[in-house]
Amino acid sequence: MGLGQMISTGGYRVFGAAALTLVLGTSANAQTTPKVLSTAASDLGVLERERPAYDPKGIPLGGFRLFPSLGVVGSYDDNVFRLPSAVSDWFMTLSPAVAVQSQWGRHFLELSAHADTYKYSNYDSQDLTDWDVKGRGRYDISHAATLVASASYGRYHELWSSPDSQYGQTEPNRFNQIHASTALSYQPSSLGFSIGGTFDRYDWSDTPLPGGGLLVNGDRNEDKLEGYVRVFYEFSPGYAAFVRATFNDRQFDLREDRSGLNRASHGYRYDGGMTLAISHLLRGEFYAGYLKQDFALNDFQKLPNISGFDYGLQLDWFATPLLTVHLAGNRQLSDTTFAGISTEDAKRVDLSADYEILRNLIATARGSVIATKYTGSPLSDTSYGAGLKLEYLVNRYAAVRFEYGYERRTSNRVLGDYSDNTVSIGLTLHV
Repeated sequence: MGLGQMISTGGYRVFGAAALTLVLGTSANAQTTPKVLSTAASDLGVLERERPAYDPKGIPLGGFRLFPSLGVVGSYDDNVFRLPSAVSDWFMTLSPAVAVQSQWGRHFLELSAHADTYKYSNYDSQDLTDWDVKGRGRYDISHAATLVASASYGRYHELWSSPDSQYGQTEPNRFNQIHASTALSYQPSSLGFSIGGTFDRYDWSDTPLPGGGLLVNGDRNEDKLEGYVRVFYEFSPGYAAFVRATFNDRQFDLREDRSGLNRASHGYRYDGGMTLAISHLLRGEFYAGYLKQDFALNDFQKLPNISGFDYGLQLDWFATPLLTVHLAGNRQLSDTTFAGISTEDAKRVDLSADYEILRNLIATARGSVIATKYTGSPLSDTSYGAGLKLEYLVNRYAAVRFEYGYERRTSNRVLGDYSDNTVSIGLTLHV
């Protein structure tokens, strides 16, 4: 959870580059992409294409290559705690990372470790270190079958913009997370399928309060299990239709949370959609369907179930060789600690554009809107985000980045409104 997440609205991540879906697209809303979407070099976006004079070459280690890096970023945040009454501060972020990637002709394996250490000028209670270790791989069973898997373990912090960050905390909420995912894709002809699943384990730490007390977060310790089956059919070159069924189960260590309610739940999503690759201009995926999440029975009160329209979209438009535009959106249901509220129901849309000003100077502009309702109450939020990033690739060993991020949230919750501006400048060194 580095600088990019620090300035993102509501703590949600912007969709990554489509190239990464090769081994990372294993969740229910980012499935293994059918072969119809494989792209030639001429179809790559601005951020995807290789730049031999500026890309790190790494250090050869037999059949592997080592990629070490170090990022140093200085930032100014004019609303550190994301509250209506803003306080500002300067902070530094130190981000060492290392990755080992295979260089095989078939199959793929990567092991990596990363850390972000935040050091504030005035509010040293915000000083912390996030870290994680990861592994991901792809096994090419045959020309028609591929197995991908990933696993990670790390310690992170919850953003102050999260509704579950309470007024009066002296530090952000901290948690450890275990993540594992796998997916098998098989496409011998025009008809193919993929099947997979994810597992997430969250262990939350207690958070200090003013006067020496603690906000006990043990009721948030949770296991999330999700599985899916997807069948797709390539009915024309560049086009494929698919149907997908996704099931999930969420179980908490404690039967009752801080308000005496059982938050365990299970649910499903049934979706149909299409993947497309239109010439050299447009590629992506969209889907729509139905979702439902059912909550466990309680002795005195039952949290309300939720059901309704499901959707997802990720499109990349190659407007010119120098300009790539991305449109993405989806609906997500997230657990919460609010009394009597079963879930945070967030509908999000993102629009961004990457422009290659020079071969080694790239500009990225982004904007987002998130409309969140709290199931079981009239509470709601609307969050807006915008940003601009300029990255100057000095050579294959260094890059300089300037970034500006803006957040604004309007809410009918107490202390829910805020606006924030963050400005950063940083240097990344790599080999």
